[in-house]
Amino acid sequence: MKLKPVFIFLLLACLVNCSQKKDSLVVIATPFGEMKAILYDETPLHKENFIKLVKAGRYDSVTFHRVIEDFMIQTGDLSTGKLDKDTDYRIDAEFLPEKYIHEKGALAAARYGDAQNPLKKSSGSQFYIVQGTTYDEEGLKERGAHREYLRLYGYFERLKKVDRYNELNEKYNYHAEKSLEDSTYDFAEALRTLVFNSKPLIEKEFGPQIDPGYSEYQKKRYAEVGGIPHLDGEYTVFGMVVEGLDIIDKVAAVETNYMDKPVDDIRIFVRLEEITKAELSEKYGIDLSEK
Repeated sequence: MKLKPVFIFLLLACLVNCSQKKDSLVVIATPFGEMKAILYDETPLHKENFIKLVKAGRYDSVTFHRVIEDFMIQTGDLSTGKLDKDTDYRIDAEFLPEKYIHEKGALAAARYGDAQNPLKKSSGSQFYIVQGTTYDEEGLKERGAHREYLRLYGYFERLKKVDRYNELNEKYNYHAEKSLEDSTYDFAEALRTLVFNSKPLIEKEFGPQIDPGYSEYQKKRYAEVGGIPHLDGEYTVFGMVVEGLDIIDKVAAVETNYMDKPVDDIRIFVRLEEITKAELSEKYGIDLSEK
């Protein structure tokens, strides 16, 4: 079948326009150097919000206010920069754990815990950059169990507020009092056991709770580059650092206080660089084609 000239022209025009479609490269300047990151089209709410804040200069002079080595570096609290307060809105979750995971360099949105934020909505401005560590299959099993515990704990806290489950408060208070009476009492383990033992009640109230495990892709990436696997499907990953991964390590290594806040302020300045999707794909070897 012969293609009509007009159709061929339109096809070529589309290919050219698609390859020249503009995008934004995020540049995060720190005292240790610059990180460059891409933002995913498949998380449009987070991408649009992030770009809006950058263009308005809202991130300029904001600090890394929470730093945990081998875990992540967190920033974006606007009250630590030029403004007196942080954002007062949240963004709907955009989970894509089958594609975008918490591997080293991932940009992800911070949020309140499940007990007060059951829909897992993201902070309007705060985000973290993953450092993490590597995991073998046995390590991933442990992380999977921890992910399940964190999810169940969120539901457990919600059940404690329901009158007909008041016995959960009684059991919780019993273990809390024991830990106050005896410094050797392992409250964390007692709470973990209590939460898992409450799973039947949780499932009765909120439905089946089945941990999805980890795909072969996740296993490969966490073994090779590392990350924070137990956060997959719990927090929205909306971008990736493509240059300056070593800066993450430098920030993560700074001295912090007991609240994980750096002793010396580490301020950031964020700008956007216009670039085409074709240039992004060619330079960083990432498939950014629209699905």
